[in-house]
Amino acid sequence: FFFIMGVEQVDASNACIPPTHPLTFQALPLPTASRGETIFLDGEGGRLNDNDDKHAPLIMYAWGKLIVVREIELNNIQTTTTACASSSHVGPSGAPSTSGFVYRGHSAPVTAAKFSPAGTYVASGDSKGKLRIWAWDHEEHLPKIELQILAGPIKDISWDFEGKRIVVIGDGCQSPENAKVVQWDTGVKCGELSAHARKKGSSCAFRPCRPMRIATGGAEDATVLFHKGPPFQRVVGDGIVSEKCHERGAIHSLRYNKDGSVLASAGTDGSVCFYDGKDMKLIKKVEKVHKSSIFSCAWNRNGTHVLTCGADGFARLVDATSGEIVHEWDVALAQLGDENGRTKVPMGAMLLGCAFIKGDVPIAVGFNGQIVLLSVPSSIGLSSSAEVIDKSLVITGHQAPISAMTFGAPGANIIYTADTDGVIVEWDGLTGTPKGRVKNIGEEDLDLTGKVHAGATITSLAFSTESSKLYSAGWDDFIRISQGHNCVDKIKMEAQPNAMTCGTSLVVVMTVDGLVLVKDEAVSELIRLPYTATAVCISKDDSMLYVSGDDCNIYIYTVSSSDSANPLSESHVIKGGHLKAVQSFALSHDGTKLAAADSRDVCVYSTSDYSTIISKGRWCFHTQRIACLTWSPDDSVLASGGNDDDIFLWNIQKKMRRIHYRFAHRGGITGLRFVGGNATDGSSDMMLVSAGNDGCLNFWDVKEDVNKKFK
Repeated sequence: FFFIMGVEQVDASNACIPPTHPLTFQALPLPTASRGETIFLDGEGGRLNDNDDKHAPLIMYAWGKLIVVREIELNNIQTTTTACASSSHVGPSGAPSTSGFVYRGHSAPVTAAKFSPAGTYVASGDSKGKLRIWAWDHEEHLPKIELQILAGPIKDISWDFEGKRIVVIGDGCQSPENAKVVQWDTGVKCGELSAHARKKGSSCAFRPCRPMRIATGGAEDATVLFHKGPPFQRVVGDGIVSEKCHERGAIHSLRYNKDGSVLASAGTDGSVCFYDGKDMKLIKKVEKVHKSSIFSCAWNRNGTHVLTCGADGFARLVDATSGEIVHEWDVALAQLGDENGRTKVPMGAMLLGCAFIKGDVPIAVGFNGQIVLLSVPSSIGLSSSAEVIDKSLVITGHQAPISAMTFGAPGANIIYTADTDGVIVEWDGLTGTPKGRVKNIGEEDLDLTGKVHAGATITSLAFSTESSKLYSAGWDDFIRISQGHNCVDKIKMEAQPNAMTCGTSLVVVMTVDGLVLVKDEAVSELIRLPYTATAVCISKDDSMLYVSGDDCNIYIYTVSSSDSANPLSESHVIKGGHLKAVQSFALSHDGTKLAAADSRDVCVYSTSDYSTIISKGRWCFHTQRIACLTWSPDDSVLASGGNDDDIFLWNIQKKMRRIHYRFAHRGGITGLRFVGGNATDGSSDMMLVSAGNDGCLNFWDVKEDVNKKFK
């Protein structure tokens, strides 16, 4: 950090994946949600992103400490429950699109972000009250300025129409201010904004024309305060300004229409109020738009209709002139896929955010994070682009860090991922688009969160090619068995399962107390070991089992299918190969080489006599635990991913060379596989898929780098 006149000037290290990396596609995480808290969504990409067809429609939101900018490809929308990956558009710096972008410049959870009117900069705020302004159209997304602007979390941000001033509002804590308006490039204040009750604000809006006005909404006083300027000061005492139009609670959302003639407010009382944009006089109040709290509202591009979303699971479209509700969507029902209706709001269906994206297409996001593109009847007359969706579509994914990944049957083009919330998602392995979440049978109408393991972390996934079943191990002490998108069975474990491996039909579960073998739903007794197991791997033919212990040794067992009392027979022990306990294994596809990695070294052994091919101290460039290993389809390249955010590629024939991809995932890599034979046509041999604690699924085309370095 560098301090100049009280302003923090920061560098851009690790703010994004380096542009030199061969990233071709990113499957992005869903918005982070807290019950009863508004999810900010920005569908206004600014003039840079909205004025031509080179840029896909964008939606920006927060995922933990990250800012996600997702592209929504409207021209190639499928009739299923996904949105297609973009291939014909360009990214923010003019490079080919990777379907979106993840910004990683904040050190605290992001709470608000907004594009500038020009679309070249983004202003974002976090839970520690820091405002950060960074370049959208630069390939490294360099920061312009960072300010400690509030004492508590920033709740909302708004730019003026010139892109020169920014207003922020949030929790002032013990500070006398809970809202500020500053110059975008220097951080100099442009006036004094009045504080709300208990120094808590929830929303703000900058009038997009002159004379300039700023409206701020309170989080607890049901009050909208108006300011004029610059320099800005509160407008009071003229008998025209309407501040107390809502009955109770918070003003969750304040938004001006495009020409600044009308301001809309929505809050806890379920009503929507319309004010004159200049003198701030109440024009109309529409009561009971929702039966419960309204968490967000948004104007369409022409400023004729307002979209609202509430805790009742509905999104509604209000005519700003007449105040009538012209259309409503039961978003919970759209996610359930049930045309017969529902009697109550399922868990996860509470809607917390809504927006219009480029083309006047309305979207809504609920507590479960799933993004729903809403269909608009032609009779409403929003725009022709808004009518490209004839049925509401659901974009799913992960709201939590991805903790495990595996592939489906060879040639099936399916990837499965699981996260720390107990959610399992099935992906198209070629396009990277989500195909749906795995659900517990019988609970579809009660729960939309998709938590198969009841909110517990899923530590491992394994797919049995013989039975075509997916096995998942979670910290709820269950092994759950799924087929398609349904969880069909579960097995109770005596001890907590931490890892799992599958050959052809045999599944081996590693628990904190030992091993459990599962075959055709037949479960063995707990096999206790004289050491604590740290990683496990089985051969394709289910005959050899490799287990690492906390004593830094690797134990090789022969698996007997006839001896049910003692199915494991120790055949060899690799001693002295590692200085620390092995954390991951990978068998080559021909079964001749075993790769093992600890928190520093990657070693390779021959499975014929267990001699060392690559010993410790040779491939030792990871700085933290190496969580995953994988071989390329031709076994020429070994890839490793660790908690240090890095991916390395190694080659046995070129032992002294390596390929290094830094900052691949924020928080570490948890899954790594080459696509290879998973593709129907056997193509993409050097397409690498990685999953990480940032909730992303990344596709890397490493063919060119491999040819340059290893050929």
